[in-house]
Amino acid sequence: MLEHFRDLLNHMAWADAQFFFAWSKGPVEDEELRERWSHVLGTATFFTEILQGKHDIEWDKIISGEVRPPWLDQALKTYDELKSLTQDNHAKLAATLVAWDDVALENKVRIPWFPDPPCVITAAEALMQAVLHTQHHRGQCMTRLKDQGGKAADVDFIIWLWKGRPAARWA
Repeated sequence: MLEHFRDLLNHMAWADAQFFFAWSKGPVEDEELRERWSHVLGTATFFTEILQGKHDIEWDKIISGEVRPPWLDQALKTYDELKSLTQDNHAKLAATLVAWDDVALENKVRIPWFPDPPCVITAAEALMQAVLHTQHHRGQCMTRLKDQGGKAADVDFIIWLWKGRPAARWA
C-alpha cells in the first residue's frame, strides 16, 4: 500500500511541476492564480506538518477567534516563491514517507481545524486528502490559466503512468 501512496505523491509532484511550467508561460502575476495556489500550498504544508507531527498552529485559538490566523497577515507570494515553496513541501513529504512502512499508514492523526467533533483519521486518509485537495485546486488553476490565455498541461495520472512515471522537473 505504501508504494501506491508513493506513486500518488510522485504523480502529484510531477503534476505540480507541469502546472508551474505551464504557468511560467502565462500570466505569472495573476492574483487569482497566486491566491488559489497559496491556498493549495498552505493546505499541503499543513498536512505535511501534521503527518510529521510538527504542526504548531494554535487552531483552537484561531477557531475561537482569540487570535488572527497568521497567514492573513502575509503578503501574497510571487510565482517564484510559490514554486519554490511547493517544491520544498514535496521534498519534505517524500522524506517523511521514506521512513514509513505500511503500518505507519494506519497511524491516527488529528486534523486540528475540525475541532468538534475531533477529526481523527489514518495517515493514509490524510495523504489521500492532501493529494485530492491539490488535484481539485490544480484543475481550477489550469482552467484559470486557460481563461487568461495560457495553455493548460495534461496532468492526468494515466498520462504520468503512460510516460513511465517521470520525476518532477522543476527547472
